[in-house]
Amino acid sequence: MNMIMTPLGKVEQLSENLIKVTTVLKKATDIKLVQRHVEEIEEHFGIDHYYLSDPRSLLSTTLEVRQYLANQKEIKAIAVLVKNGTTAMLANMFVSFSRPLYPTKVFKDETKAIAWLVEQGANAPKK
Repeated sequence: MNMIMTPLGKVEQLSENLIKVTTVLKKATDIKLVQRHVEEIEEHFGIDHYYLSDPRSLLSTTLEVRQYLANQKEIKAIAVLVKNGTTAMLANMFVSFSRPLYPTKVFKDETKAIAWLVEQGANAPKK
């Protein structure tokens, strides 16, 4: 399917309404860069998608960036991939404190994350 690179990372269309975002930066602290990332995704793929987010290379972000991402109304649901139990705990804290406007769940396994997104309404990826 389609793939683009944004200032934040690689964005791949896995199905008609399922997008995978792989962060390649170590820090996501510049809100303008993150806003440009979101704008480029919407320009290229449209809105109202399900997202598989892979921020495992990301080491730090800011409260401003996390709040901006949590308030995206065009997201149907998001599954976040993490490296281990510690990062899963931190990601779950982000979810509980940020209260995203969309269903959000943390996973260590990409296959399980995609299965959950399909349960939420995403079209399964083409093989």
